[in-house]
Amino acid sequence: MKKIFILNGSRRKEGNTATFISSITNKLKDCEIEIAHPQDFKVKACEGGEECFLKAGCVEKDDLPLLDEKILSSDLLILASPVYLHYMTGELKMILDKLSWWAHTLRLQGKPVVLLSTCSTNGQDTVIKPLGEIINFMGGNVIATANASMVPDQINNPEWLDSVSEEISSRITKSIIDYPKANIFTEKIFSASRISMLEQVSYFEDNDIKNGELEFWKSSGMLEFESFSEYLVSKYQNKES
Repeated sequence: MKKIFILNGSRRKEGNTATFISSITNKLKDCEIEIAHPQDFKVKACEGGEECFLKAGCVEKDDLPLLDEKILSSDLLILASPVYLHYMTGELKMILDKLSWWAHTLRLQGKPVVLLSTCSTNGQDTVIKPLGEIINFMGGNVIATANASMVPDQINNPEWLDSVSEEISSRITKSIIDYPKANIFTEKIFSASRISMLEQVSYFEDNDIKNGELEFWKSSGMLEFESFSEYLVSKYQNKES
């Protein structure tokens, strides 16, 4: 059974964002679905510093590893947020800040991702666009985005909600039975990041410094491939053959 993990950036478990999510998940069949909210995890604020990048993981002791596991073990990730001051919620941004090393390692490894937002009247672009850019850098493959507003009242419009939810649920169903894929954005990010990592190899080896991000590139095998697509085929398709 395919696993779908949903991180709703709102603390309101029965709010508009939850309603939008449910309209989609109710159409999904034969999937294991888990929905989480910020208050479900004790995640400390990011304090910065290079230790996290050298370790390739946050050095703070909190529930982040649990959240990591839920995201990485899922077959598809849904990120959702209401518009707060023309941006995603602060708690969702804080969680993403804590996962910032993923943006240097394409840690989502082609995982299909759906991005959702809700708003009163406007501002959805200032949530969906930055979320999309973050997910691309993290190596995720965004397969669908959508916003539901109160003016015009889309969230309480059954016809609109059903139409949008049907389209997104259809894309989800198709994506989770396929292999994780690259897109034009992740290909560009992979290419630039790989060049950067190759240039760092001699520096860290000569100075006897262990860099967790570089070690991930080595251990995953990404350094050996010219493109993200070729790497993902080797990782997923060849493993199944």
